[in-house]
Amino acid sequence: FSGLCLSNKTITYDDVISSIDGNICRCTGYKSIERAAEIIYNNLKNKDLNNPVKWLVDNQFIPDYFSTISNRIQNIEVEKNYINDAIIVGGGTDLYVQKPDEMEGRDIRFTSLNKNFKQLNFENGICTIGAANTVTDLMESEQLNEIFTNLYQHLKLISSTPIRNIGTLAGNFVNASPIGDLTAFFIALNTSIILKNNNNDERIILLKDFYKGYKDIDKAEDEYIHHIQFKVPDKNTHFNFEKVSKRTYLDIASVNSALSIQVQNDVITQVYASAGGVGPTPKFLQNTCDFLTGQTLTPENIVKAIATMQEEIAPISDARGTEEYKRLLLRQLFYAHFVELFPTKFELEVLV
Repeated sequence: FSGLCLSNKTITYDDVISSIDGNICRCTGYKSIERAAEIIYNNLKNKDLNNPVKWLVDNQFIPDYFSTISNRIQNIEVEKNYINDAIIVGGGTDLYVQKPDEMEGRDIRFTSLNKNFKQLNFENGICTIGAANTVTDLMESEQLNEIFTNLYQHLKLISSTPIRNIGTLAGNFVNASPIGDLTAFFIALNTSIILKNNNNDERIILLKDFYKGYKDIDKAEDEYIHHIQFKVPDKNTHFNFEKVSKRTYLDIASVNSALSIQVQNDVITQVYASAGGVGPTPKFLQNTCDFLTGQTLTPENIVKAIATMQEEIAPISDARGTEEYKRLLLRQLFYAHFVELFPTKFELEVLV
């Protein structure tokens, strides 16, 4: 919320509500937080967008020392050598929670401080995204939003604003959670990850092949993810991401899924489907994709694909649901892809 107030953008009340989504209140409820944010929002309507910090200082919203923050940040000397015995860290949003004792006192190199890890560009039909890009960086990319028309709605399902602002793409991949939202998203784009090591040697591997077992990844001790790449979907390709969790927002997925499907003359010519929460690793649904490729886009074939899908997943019962519940969730999410992408051809009632 503070960052929103300090920004030089025209903001709406919806922006304000979105900016406080990281607040989880166990005492008085959320309405008092929303009312406080609305009061501040109304008092900021005359903010000088050309020099917001000065205006906020002059009107006593923030202390005087904020006026010098920009200059002090520019004078920070950023460490250029990122390849040594130090631990390479993205945002650390999960790492510092899971391993606080191991991280304390260690030499750290943050990828977010190196512009080489922050690239996001398009060339010759290939999208390249640096490892240190955050979810917010992806959400705010004009080109990505042009390609994925529902990108904001999809990524809004991931975590909360504070975590989206700092958690990195590579961190999500390396964390190797079976329900990593970004992992499921990018597996369905047939994404390649580019790894580098201490000698600057480069190795390329498909994201779907990166996971060997539970929390076990195909990465050497001195390797790190430098960037990822995927082919920009063409006009015949349709993409969707779905997620179910106990809370719609601010929560870990029970099951998630993404689908990238290419259709020409009602025939499925190429398909990549992923699922999380249905096995020890993020799952590329290889057998399901093989079955669908070459099939006509009909409800009957989608129902048949579900039978194949159920055979290649292996969910377990845990705190986020029983095995049976997760199988049902993935079935519904898979149906939801087609209802969302092809609403004139599919109705949920027909599929079920």
